Amino acid sequence: MVYEHRANVWIVRAGYCGQQEKDCFERGVLSLDLNLHLMEQFGQELMQLRDTPVDHKKHFYLGEQYREFDDKFKKEFEEATKGLDISSERPEVVRKMQSLNRKLKSFNEELRHFDDTMHKFDNFERREQIKEMIISKLSELDDAVLDVWSEDIFNFVMGMRLNDVVVLPLMSEGLAGIGKVREPYRFRNNFGYLSHYRRIWWADDKVSLSNLCPEFAGMLESKFSVIRVEGSCRDSIMEIVSRSTF
Repeated sequence: MVYEHRANVWIVRAGYCGQQEKDCFERGVLSLDLNLHLMEQFGQELMQLRDTPVDHKKHFYLGEQYREFDDKFKKEFEEATKGLDISSERPEVVRKMQSLNRKLKSFNEELRHFDDTMHKFDNFERREQIKEMIISKLSELDDAVLDVWSEDIFNFVMGMRLNDVVVLPLMSEGLAGIGKVREPYRFRNNFGYLSHYRRIWWADDKVSLSNLCPEFAGMLESKFSVIRVEGSCRDSIMEIVSRSTF
């Protein structure tokens, strides 16, 4: 058709997980997962945060509490057993031993509650660290990163036109889906990686990645997620489109 001569051809990487691409095919959409851009900036920081011990404060306070209880319990035990024949079963001995045993159980329960509280505090502290990390990182983004983000978003939202051709690699299967843009960009809340999307007519059959142009593999290594294809590679993809059934 005439419009195919004017149509742009795009390679779009919808995500790093094969499930995202499969969802696109099943739902007849093409998505741009903006969260991937954000998460790429935090790889090293998140690894460091993961490997940083979080319970050092808890161990310190637990140690302090244990030492205080141990000193107090030793004194009480010495007082309770002073002058007593603990091998006998006299009521006063039994009563004092039961009292000490209750104190041990009570202390154990206190430690358990304290451990739970410190665990919640550690988790809260970690979340606050992540918030600070995000604020700090986003305020210091390199211009090159902003260029990539803005280019991808522009191409997906405004650069693509109706009837443009899209190629969606499905790396886990060694295949690519071929589609045509059928609607403008749309946004819907609370749909995860399918929140930002365009409706697509997908061809009935997927294409082997090996059947695409030789330059295709190199394009997939680009830092961009939405890549405009030109030249002979575009022509070869348009040839595949002309033989496809939508």
